[in-house]
Amino acid sequence: MESTLAAEVGDWLLSRTGGSGGARSTTTLMGMRWDVLPGVWKPNPGTRLFTSWLPLTDGTRFLEVGCAAGVTCVVAARSGCARVVGLDVVPAATENTRRNAARHGVAGRVEALTSDLFAGLDPGDEFDLICSNPPLVRAPDSRQYATQIERSVFDPGYTLHRRFFQEVRPHLADGGRIYMLTSETLGDPEGLRSLAADAGFSNRVYRSEEIGIPVALMGSPPAAAAAADEQGVVHVDFTMFEFQRY
Repeated sequence: MESTLAAEVGDWLLSRTGGSGGARSTTTLMGMRWDVLPGVWKPNPGTRLFTSWLPLTDGTRFLEVGCAAGVTCVVAARSGCARVVGLDVVPAATENTRRNAARHGVAGRVEALTSDLFAGLDPGDEFDLICSNPPLVRAPDSRQYATQIERSVFDPGYTLHRRFFQEVRPHLADGGRIYMLTSETLGDPEGLRSLAADAGFSNRVYRSEEIGIPVALMGSPPAAAAAADEQGVVHVDFTMFEFQRY
């Protein structure tokens, strides 16, 4: 069930990302400039942690589910991954990923496909490393989306997370690993562990770090104000799980 604090942080994150009617913009992350198209999730400190934690090595076949602006795919290509594929259900995101791949000189090494989870892949496509920075907030089952970009933050009933683990197995190579971001503050790590176990995957915490958000920057909503420390900072954890087949 969605907590009030998670909902407030999620709504604040959404307020910082332009909707489909917004303007194209650029942002800086990890010392690089990124184009951000309207309706695409804007790279943020969570993106930086997620991308920097992944064990990217030469020759790896790499798949990202939910590529957004393409930051992680571009870094994977620049790190020597043999094949890099990014999937996103939002067409603007796959176009954004292609643009940023071109911007950073790896257009020929990054494939971006508009896809509902794994539907856009060929049945025989296998990857050594599959990663996802999914919508972190486990919203109530009854939540309805007012805008497409809300799908980047809220997952009603963890439906998307459940489908991920039900559908990923054919695309994970022998010995491959899955890396997924979650959060004690915003999400439901125990629910995530349970979904993975039901689908036949073991798990472990791979990395974790907190980011502080000044509550005044959020507009001081009540749950965030109550959770803030003496300096008026809300601490939000980002935790990466590693999964592998039993």
